[in-house]
Amino acid sequence: MVLSQQISEFVTGLEFDDLPPAVVSMAKDLLLDHIGVAAYGATTSWGKAVAATVRSLGGAAESSLYFTDCRAPALHAAFVNGTFAHAFELDDSFGGVHPGSVVIPAAMAAGEKKGADGRAVITAIVAGYEILGRLSAAMRHISVRGHHPTGTIGPFGSAVAAGKIFGLDPHQMVAALGLAGNFPTGVCEFYRGTMEKRVFAGRASDSGILACLLAQAGITGASTIFEGEFGFCKVFSEAPKLEKLTEALGREFYIGRVYVKRYPSAGTTHPYIDAALSMYEQHKEKLQDLANVREILVEGPELVLNRRRSEVAIGDVMAAQYSIPYVIACALARGRPGIGEFTAEGIRNGDVQHLLARCQTTASVKSAGMGKITVRLRRGSEVFREVTNTNLPVADVARIEVTKKFHDVVSALFRQSEQPEKIAEAIEKLEDLRDIRMLTEMMALSS
Repeated sequence: MVLSQQISEFVTGLEFDDLPPAVVSMAKDLLLDHIGVAAYGATTSWGKAVAATVRSLGGAAESSLYFTDCRAPALHAAFVNGTFAHAFELDDSFGGVHPGSVVIPAAMAAGEKKGADGRAVITAIVAGYEILGRLSAAMRHISVRGHHPTGTIGPFGSAVAAGKIFGLDPHQMVAALGLAGNFPTGVCEFYRGTMEKRVFAGRASDSGILACLLAQAGITGASTIFEGEFGFCKVFSEAPKLEKLTEALGREFYIGRVYVKRYPSAGTTHPYIDAALSMYEQHKEKLQDLANVREILVEGPELVLNRRRSEVAIGDVMAAQYSIPYVIACALARGRPGIGEFTAEGIRNGDVQHLLARCQTTASVKSAGMGKITVRLRRGSEVFREVTNTNLPVADVARIEVTKKFHDVVSALFRQSEQPEKIAEAIEKLEDLRDIRMLTEMMALSS
């Protein structure tokens, strides 16, 4: 069998009872995180604009636009809800792709369209994460060539999740995967004052649903979409590791490797934030006087300290969320960065700008690990901290941490309300939910 057939046999045959309890638990944690970050994304100007645009299109009332009283065609709902989830760099991540904001909106929208129960939705989420995670591992660093992984690879994950809900047979799933491979979206020229990246995940999510609907209608797609001479993997990646797609498939689940964001910035910046916070804590007596900072040198591998991640002239939120010098300056000047540091006012903060002006980056192919931060002082010599990968997979994160983040971010939308607690309780018992619409109804807000 070709790879898409092997994957399709696995996906269509996967049952809830096949899932280890730990995998089910992680799926629920990631769903809770997804809904929380989407709640914040729904308050952004770009989130509101996308929702308003979809509202104006009309269509069958199949699936909910999160946090509204509006229902729309399933693929439109997935577009809006995926945009909400990816709207502020708070969504989960693995290998450069943001699976939650692609897979979960497709599973939820398809689930509402079909009236699926909680067990079916959990299974679809796990299947979508599995294939998207494996593709990400097989096609590392495609962003170097300008392809944003979430939009480019994402349609495969949403096609798997939606196809599982819709009950596609193996032949239809092969077709859906072949079609999904022709729906990539997202190039990386987005980091200076534009908003197109905000919709990459939503577009990938609706593309997967469309691929499934077309497959059900009899439209075929290349069965060799992964390994073919002009297949997806070889077109978008210089050296794809195709064995990752099926190696230990069904025995090892990639969902446990996904990490939950701790800061509202690109995942690559998080280890640098942690290193800066740790350095400040150790050398507070030297660093608390910002006037004593003469220079901040950031060293790291070329793959990490690329053009958009080395930016020091920060003019907008997107640039700030990607800039390693900016997040280091925030951490040293203001402590643990939160949503407030990624606003127009936060960017203009005098202390942050004072330190940012002193940042220099040095990228090297010889850089060990993730690099090093060195602060050179006017009084005294210098202090430094090695940067290590501190992004923990969800398998190693306590549920209390996920729950705390959920309540922190939903507060922007749900004020003085019991709804967040009800949503969290419903997700905790999701496998007992007879219809996923019972959950989405809890999320509805009048517009």
